[in-house]
Amino acid sequence: MYFTSRNIPELAGLKYTQRAQVIRLALSYLSVPQKTILNIIKLVFLTPIFLILARIDSWEILIYLLIVGFCYPLITTPISLYFAKQHISKAKAEILK
Repeated sequence: MYFTSRNIPELAGLKYTQRAQVIRLALSYLSVPQKTILNIIKLVFLTPIFLILARIDSWEILIYLLIVGFCYPLITTPISLYFAKQHISKAKAEILK
């Protein structure tokens, strides 16, 4: 499981913008069922967090929203990278033509 694109061996040596392009292209190669599963998995992880936030009625919600804002990529990025990994070599070859 990779938490950043920097840790993926196939993307070693690429700049951040190039890695982002490769990952974006790799995610676009996912089939519709794979994209649906990816989004459902993200939803399953994020729904409890937002249900907890919905129950807060005071100004403290700002603190929790800030925490969730920082943690959102920590939750969703590894899941997206896991699904994109199977198409990274194909996407890299296309980007670096």
